[in-house]
Amino acid sequence: MPQVCDPSQLLELHKRLLLGDRTASEEVASQLLAPLTLQVSRKFPFTDEQIIFDGVTDAILDYCEKPQKFDATRGIPIDGFLHMAARKNVSNLLRGENRRKAREGRYGQASLETSVELSGSAGNLLKRDKKIRVRPSLGEAMAILKNKKDQQIHKLRLQGERSTRVFAQILGIDHLPTEVQRRQVKQAKDRIDKLLERRQRSQL
Repeated sequence: MPQVCDPSQLLELHKRLLLGDRTASEEVASQLLAPLTLQVSRKFPFTDEQIIFDGVTDAILDYCEKPQKFDATRGIPIDGFLHMAARKNVSNLLRGENRRKAREGRYGQASLETSVELSGSAGNLLKRDKKIRVRPSLGEAMAILKNKKDQQIHKLRLQGERSTRVFAQILGIDHLPTEVQRRQVKQAKDRIDKLLERRQRSQL
């Protein structure tokens, strides 16, 4: 795989990351995000571009958070290391997407059968009650969400907050490019929603 930028420059950024320089994360992302996305997309030519982008951004963010995972003595350049990590992420995302579609197919069929069976006022009451119960109160949500950052994000969402930068500050990623912030904030929101929905479903 061709180098996407000067190897010595990447190694210098790597040293800064190891020293805790937060500005180095933004430089790594700005230099590697676009070229790595292009390279990985060539390996998965028929894959949704959002999945490719997610796989690459996750690889870069994971590296920036834990730069010690890269071992320069192995002879693999940093961009090569991240390329392999991104390809692995995309493969995992594709497997997860396939499992999700399979579950949705089964759930859709089950919902159709249930809708046919539940007729009249009793059925309507049951369905209405289920919709209500999958939306926990603030107190219930705080008990389910153990992570303090998740709790802060959920509270702000209930208050109508929509600014990506506000949520990015909570997650500690406000120094990263806006597009990366937006993607990570969305992933955090989706993860919180799934946690709440999963717990509520288990109580039905």
